[in-house]
Amino acid sequence: MTRVKICGLMNLEDVELCVRAGVHCIGVVVDYPVPAPWNLTPAEGRRLLDRVPPSVTSCMVTGGSADEILATAEAVRPDIIQLHHQETLQETDYIASQLGLMGIKTVKALRIDSGGQCAFEITDPARAAKALSQTGITALLVDSYTTVRPGGTGVMVDLSTFNLVRQASTVPVILAGGLNPGNVGQIVQVARPYAVDVLSGVEAEPGRKDHDKIYRFMQAVRG
Repeated sequence: MTRVKICGLMNLEDVELCVRAGVHCIGVVVDYPVPAPWNLTPAEGRRLLDRVPPSVTSCMVTGGSADEILATAEAVRPDIIQLHHQETLQETDYIASQLGLMGIKTVKALRIDSGGQCAFEITDPARAAKALSQTGITALLVDSYTTVRPGGTGVMVDLSTFNLVRQASTVPVILAGGLNPGNVGQIVQVARPYAVDVLSGVEAEPGRKDHDKIYRFMQAVRG
């Protein structure tokens, strides 16, 4: 079955809601280097992730310099760090190796613009996926990229581009971008991602999740 990550959680009520709904991975955004509606401090992120039971994976989405990311990881101690900014290939490799020593896995976001190019030093999605697969990351996450918002864009990734990344990658590939309860069932059937990652598609408003949308999203994925 395709796994589900719900990201951008900001309160304990939503964490508990996601756990009850059977979400596989709970994500918080911590110390992200540009403004985002879901940004928490390390103390806030730690407080939420401490309430995630061992049966559910915890993920911290962040970005910035290697030193900043590693310090934040030490403070929050999630199961997974998702690098979702402008980390280079070399930085990703170094960060993943250091996080591995801390027992933390690394996911690298590969953000694709409307022209099908990566917001990364290697702009070709397949070549970028192949190169990143050779670092110490555990998985790749394919997300849409806009200049307005770094994540939670509500914009879908072209599935043919996602397929190119999946074919080139030797690590599992997660799909994000524009997913919601109405479209995720069909998308999972077509794209067959290892996991899907949703943020704004299950919100009532930025920072507050919608109970009905989360349950309908999970039902559609299980389909």
